[in-house]
Amino acid sequence: MAENNTMKNKQRLLRLLRYLYENTDEDHPVKTPELVEIFSDQNAHAKRKTLQDDIRILEGEGYDIETIKSYYYAYYMRTREFELPELKLLIDAVSSSRFITRDKSEELIGKLSRLASKYQAEKLVRHIYTADRLKPGNENIYYIVDQITDAINEDKKVGFKYFDYTPEKEKILRRDGAEYSVSPYGLLWDDNHYYMVGYFDHKEKITTFRVDRISTLGIKDEPVVPRPDDFDINVYAQERVNMFSGETQEVILQCENEMMKSVIDQFGEDVEVQVVNQQFFRAKVNVNVSQTFFAWVFQFNGKIQLYGPDEIVKEYKDMLERAQIQLSL
Repeated sequence: MAENNTMKNKQRLLRLLRYLYENTDEDHPVKTPELVEIFSDQNAHAKRKTLQDDIRILEGEGYDIETIKSYYYAYYMRTREFELPELKLLIDAVSSSRFITRDKSEELIGKLSRLASKYQAEKLVRHIYTADRLKPGNENIYYIVDQITDAINEDKKVGFKYFDYTPEKEKILRRDGAEYSVSPYGLLWDDNHYYMVGYFDHKEKITTFRVDRISTLGIKDEPVVPRPDDFDINVYAQERVNMFSGETQEVILQCENEMMKSVIDQFGEDVEVQVVNQQFFRAKVNVNVSQTFFAWVFQFNGKIQLYGPDEIVKEYKDMLERAQIQLSL
């Protein structure tokens, strides 16, 4: 009998914690008589004094339970692992991410919502479904990311197939389906996409790969090609615009003063700048010169211009001329 009572006491304590976590918040406290009735219905044989003692035990274990002292004591869970604004932020990130599929988004949002009370969860649900966003269809992305992380931790290479799309929107494997063998150095998030950065054996250089374009990835029983001592993944990411690979070169941009925020957003606060006059400044940046970089410059409609070196300016102009020829066809 004593053993049964001990088991019931433990169950009651866990049930009390779960009830307070799921059903109470600042706007929805629960009174002691209500708790007594709830636990009586569950055949837990809880009395008012017993529940008050249980709450003191939970408080002693670090749970932040607020006690409202009145004719009947009332209680609610004051703080949780995540506060409501933090959950809103996380849910917005999940909801807006093009890396996470729609089904997985709903699953993750459900799990995050359960970290709040049921009343707060209702506010979260109303908060998130505000726009219809594009989502990928590759459910394997999460497992691929997990495998890449394991390979990085184990200093092992990964092997995988990499695909592209035909004009008919059909997937087609690059390099005729040959395996890509890569020493992964890190994962980067850029422009709503996940990228793996690593040494690509075939090209004998560090390359980036879109994770959602990877299939059939596995960890190989081969040690990685050691990361170069001077390789800084943060610098690497900053030099690439939208993770498009090209030759890293020093470029000078002439910008209208109001464009400083855009330059800092792209290249960071440490970017080297020189004031030209009251209207313009020049920024010296190291970038991977590519069509994607040129597109980044073009989007500002002349407020950011390529100033040098001359061969990069010419390459940019040639690209614009080719685009005009295509439009005239």
